[in-house]
Amino acid sequence: RGKMVATAVLATAIISLFVISINADDITSLDVISSPSAGQQCPPRYTRVNQDLNQGSGGNYIYLCYSTDPSFGEAVTEILVKASTSSGVVPPAEYTLIPEDLNKGAGGKYIYLMYTKNGQSALVGIDVIAGDNANIPAPPGWIKSTQDLNEGSGGKYIYFVYKYDD
Repeated sequence: RGKMVATAVLATAIISLFVISINADDITSLDVISSPSAGQQCPPRYTRVNQDLNQGSGGNYIYLCYSTDPSFGEAVTEILVKASTSSGVVPPAEYTLIPEDLNKGAGGKYIYLMYTKNGQSALVGIDVIAGDNANIPAPPGWIKSTQDLNEGSGGKYIYFVYKYDD
C-alpha cells in the first residue's frame, strides 16, 4: 500500500508541474461561432479572429475563436481541417472536433476544424488569411494550412495560419 500512495502522489506532482509550465501565449482552446448576422461575439475567455470564414460565399458569418486561458488545461499542439461530402466527420483519435461546418449555409464541402493537445510544441498563434487565389503566402514564421475553408462554395480563398512556440 505504501508504494501505491507514493506513486499517486508523484503522478499528481508531475501533472501539476506541467500545468504550471503553460506560457501565457499558449493557445489552450479553440471554438467557432456561426450566425446569420456579423455581430456575434465569442464565449467568455475567448478572442475572436476578425475574418469571416465564409467571406464572399454567402451563408452564415463564421469566426474562429481562441483562448489562452490556462483554466482550459494543456496547450493546443496541432490543428487539422477536414473537408467531406457529408456532415458525418469523425475526428482521429485524440483530436477534439469542433462540430460547426465552416461552410454552413454557403454550399460546397462540409469543412470541420479539429485540434489536439498531444503534440510536441504549443501553438502560440492562430489567424486567418484570405485572398483571390490559393497562392496566398503565410506571414513569415507562420504555417499555412492546406485546406481552403471555402472549398466548393466560391468566395475568397481562406486558410488558417498558425505558429508554434520557438
